[in-house]
Amino acid sequence: MNSSYLNKIDYSEIIKTICFIKNPKKIVEFGILDGFSLKSFVDNTNNCQIEAYDIFDEFIGNSASFEVISKFSKYKNIKIEYGDFYKKVDDFEDNSIDILHIDIANNANVYKFAIAYYLPKVKKNGIILLEGGSNERDQVEWMTKYKKPLINPYLNHFKNLKHIVIGKMPSMTIINKN
Repeated sequence: MNSSYLNKIDYSEIIKTICFIKNPKKIVEFGILDGFSLKSFVDNTNNCQIEAYDIFDEFIGNSASFEVISKFSKYKNIKIEYGDFYKKVDDFEDNSIDILHIDIANNANVYKFAIAYYLPKVKKNGIILLEGGSNERDQVEWMTKYKKPLINPYLNHFKNLKHIVIGKMPSMTIINKN
């Protein structure tokens, strides 16, 4: 299965651990690709509603196929729809999401938007998982080619944001809303 999380660190184990600790009732995911993280969420939760959004073939690059919808159609607790990360934010009530996962060609602008507009949507002690965050991830070809704003220096500005970056490539940032 194609995923940005296939590397030396088993990111599905990280997702499994977070799901075990948080016992989420609502997970929202932006960026599906082949469904690696979505599968990790569904396999490691009980009585949890999962909403997954993607812009599918509108994304130029490594985009999700509409076939991923049929792949997860047997799960009654998963809703997969077209959804633009920047336009869906008002669809969620404040303090309504237990785990928010964002993997949409992340750069510092995605992080800024997530923290400014989605962090209020996450419940107290909820989690935001974001692909990226390490210095090594900031140096991937498309980040340098298109001069995307770097994530790691942006994260280093936060003193009061409880977060950790796991791994070097691709890496995952975990933000805990306290």
